[in-house]
Amino acid sequence: MTGTIRSKASAPGIYIKDMEGRQPDCAAIFTDTRRHPVKGKRNRIDYLVCNNEATLLWMVNLGCVDINPWNSRVQHIGQPDYVVIDLDPSADAVSPSSPGSLFECALSVKEWCDKQKVKAFAKTSGQTGLHFYIPCSAIGYPEARRLAELICEAVHAEVPASSTVENSIARREGKVYLDPSQNDYSDTLAAPYSVRPFHIPTVSTPLGWKEISLRLDPSSFTIDSLPARLEEKGDLFAGVLDKKIAAANVKALAKL
Repeated sequence: MTGTIRSKASAPGIYIKDMEGRQPDCAAIFTDTRRHPVKGKRNRIDYLVCNNEATLLWMVNLGCVDINPWNSRVQHIGQPDYVVIDLDPSADAVSPSSPGSLFECALSVKEWCDKQKVKAFAKTSGQTGLHFYIPCSAIGYPEARRLAELICEAVHAEVPASSTVENSIARREGKVYLDPSQNDYSDTLAAPYSVRPFHIPTVSTPLGWKEISLRLDPSSFTIDSLPARLEEKGDLFAGVLDKKIAAANVKALAKL
């Protein structure tokens, strides 16, 4: 778990990963070996595990803006709970001259999932992109990364004019980047319902598939609008950790 800490709205954020004894008594810790040694730092990292209300409130009180959890839990740290597809649009991909690029790519992801009989869950990134979570179980991070790459390649083949799998920003040509790279060990994405450090208090918001259209305005999902939305629609991300959905997805994905 990591968080962006800000002392005031206009201040740059800092990222705290290693608690080094700073955690409150209510919080659990996951200790991991530092993958990339840093001179002057110890060879382990104590990650905060936010698994109760008291720890969450401590993070809020500390000034943590967005919350970025891993894709796996401490009970099975090497096995992610989902495969993640990140749709990262360039400025041109969401400009008035090409407003449909992001949504064309998103609907292509949905079509791929339907064709493969895979259930996925969508949410806004909280800024300009979209995230898709495919629940899974009993697979490792390397398998999750490879599955994400296969999905991104398949979607790109369907919408080559709108999308790219090119890692270099300079070579993306204003297209939507289909990013599989968030599926590596210890990588993080903003949690659903997390506020983002943006110029307005936008929230990474779960979506119904029918909402993904040209009418979708991610900037309309804010800390002010979310309570009424949750009251109306409920938790659209509730099934992400459903064991039956994960098992069915793994069975379908195994065919790839």
